[in-house]
Amino acid sequence: MENSGGRVISADSADGEHVVTVLPSRIRITVQANETIVDALRRNGYRTRYKCRRGGCGACRATLIDGDIVYVTQVSPPVIDAGNSTVRSQKCLPCRATPTSDATIELGPRDRIVDVVPGLRRTACDPADAPANNPPNS
Repeated sequence: MENSGGRVISADSADGEHVVTVLPSRIRITVQANETIVDALRRNGYRTRYKCRRGGCGACRATLIDGDIVYVTQVSPPVIDAGNSTVRSQKCLPCRATPTSDATIELGPRDRIVDVVPGLRRTACDPADAPANNPPNS
């Protein structure tokens, strides 16, 4: 499946480190081999919306703008596309998605990145575009 330059490919594992850019915040993180995007965000002190972390609820659904990802553990296609067979852009589940190349994802309109560990070294595309230190949701 391929749309908007991003694609989900089948593979048993992912190797190497890859940089994932998370829009709209333009946060850049390094995702290690066989690590999910959500786990890499957490390792870097960021949080975003997710619930089950098993690919079953769709709370973390994002748009894969470019790059390639794999799901090391199978996920349900209806959860990815939210039951909408006319989805125009490639969706992914960052809680289960492991990149196999550098990639860009865009969070949903209700989602945002929360910096829960201010001061931890991170890289943004442009320091002026880095998000402000927001307190975690209560």
